[in-house]
Amino acid sequence: MLKPLYNYWKSPQYRAYLRVQKECRRKSGKSVTIWLDGMVVEGNDGPSLLHQYEEIIRRASFDFDSSKSDPVIFCCGANIGLEVLHLEQMYPEAKIKAYEPDPQLFAILKSNIERNDSRAVAIQAAVDVKNGSTGFAPDGKLGGKTGNGPLEVKAIRFKDELLAEANIDLLTMDIEGAELDVLKDCADQLHKVDRLFVEWHSEERKPQTLVQLLDLLQEAGFRYRLNNNLGEAPLVHPNVENGFDAMVEIYATRK
Repeated sequence: MLKPLYNYWKSPQYRAYLRVQKECRRKSGKSVTIWLDGMVVEGNDGPSLLHQYEEIIRRASFDFDSSKSDPVIFCCGANIGLEVLHLEQMYPEAKIKAYEPDPQLFAILKSNIERNDSRAVAIQAAVDVKNGSTGFAPDGKLGGKTGNGPLEVKAIRFKDELLAEANIDLLTMDIEGAELDVLKDCADQLHKVDRLFVEWHSEERKPQTLVQLLDLLQEAGFRYRLNNNLGEAPLVHPNVENGFDAMVEIYATRK
């Protein structure tokens, strides 16, 4: 019973978390702006912003150590840019590219980059296996699916982005089901990537492809760790979200 009180008294991080939780709770579908360690961050949905805060700030999911002052970081599915701003706080001279196809989220991403004087480059496009355009179905929160949908968005071949770099210190990829196709197309360029985060998605009623993705990462010289929070009684209450019946976070580093 006393532990929360102790944490509140002892930990500024815990107090910040409670403040963000209070500001984001009960604001589903509503715009919210929070202040974090000198950053001003706007989100289009309170619970989604809280989820990102918990993942990026509290769990430090994308923090990494580097001897470089200017690491190269690619964020695919950058959403509103909290990940971008946090990583730039760690490495102010970092070269960061942030890719986001959702028109609404991209507008917020660009605004967050500008209002915080970030040097990151925001690119309004879906990473894909070809250049051109693709269908897109936004969900109004954490993102949407490419491949089909009511919107048409720009698509760029991600392999070309990797070809232009000698080395990528961190690549994060949360592209709602397109990850295997994109990484397969980039297979001969993955040796340039030192650290990789990818969220694998399993589309309901379609063959699951996690084994193929893990085999691809092994062949590219990565050693991986998996994380998945299924909630309570997953065999009784399988969770389906946005058409996906499974999601696994993969953290991969060089052997």
